[in-house]
Amino acid sequence: MQTIGERLEEARKRKGISLREAAEATKIRSDFLSSIEQNKFDFDLPDIYKRGFLKNYARYLKLDVEKTLTDYNAQQLSNSRLGKKAGTEWFGQMEVKKPERAEDAEAEPEASHSLGRISPAPAASPPEPEIEDDHHEREDESDRTFYLKIGLIFVGTLALVFVVFGLIWAILGSGGDDSAEVVEPELRESSSAGETLTGGGDNGETPASSDSVTLRASGNVYVLVRQKEDDTELYRKTMSAGESVTLEKSGPVDVLFTAGEFLTIEHGGERMRPSSSGTAKITIP
Repeated sequence: MQTIGERLEEARKRKGISLREAAEATKIRSDFLSSIEQNKFDFDLPDIYKRGFLKNYARYLKLDVEKTLTDYNAQQLSNSRLGKKAGTEWFGQMEVKKPERAEDAEAEPEASHSLGRISPAPAASPPEPEIEDDHHEREDESDRTFYLKIGLIFVGTLALVFVVFGLIWAILGSGGDDSAEVVEPELRESSSAGETLTGGGDNGETPASSDSVTLRASGNVYVLVRQKEDDTELYRKTMSAGESVTLEKSGPVDVLFTAGEFLTIEHGGERMRPSSSGTAKITIP
């Protein structure tokens, strides 16, 4: 049957660990570990530390800690009984004088019997301190830190992807007519067909020339005007109610808007309004 030291040494060599590496990992001096593997527990330290060393060393080598301590207790108890037996045999060789008188012989067994009842109370052994396995705790802490970093990296990457897609969606949603497919509604005149603005118009303003277009807003509406000839952007803004703007153009222009019900377009002496509400695009010749 293997001793405690032989089991520990075999487990260490099976894992390919040197005494120096084991000493650094368990914080136990290598000479103490060597003595333990040789099953020599007579080094000058209290028994409570020897138990702590055995517990940490067995846990480091992935052995059964409880079985190791149980075997150690059995070994110490066996050594203690052998020592008592040797002491009894040594004292048994002493010559005991017999009592000279019969009265003394009768009194002696009674005294021995009464004294035999007195047994000293066993000394209470100090509680075994719990020696923390610093190496085991450091491994658990490093594992937790590693998984936390992986989780943060994953969450950060996911958030970055969402931000990028959001920016792309915003650009495409607010972009021109090249990327967004919109329905071009028919125009309807605001008053009568071919209405010509004379004089100052309804607001006393001079009518715009045929090479210009005037935009008037009756509510909040986003407007983008792009010249088709050279793809030049003439205007981009959210117009408020009552706001108007006149743009000089060269050739046809595309007008992109978000709320057609709030937009009036004046061009060539005519005042027009989109026939449908919502987002759309129209072309002014």
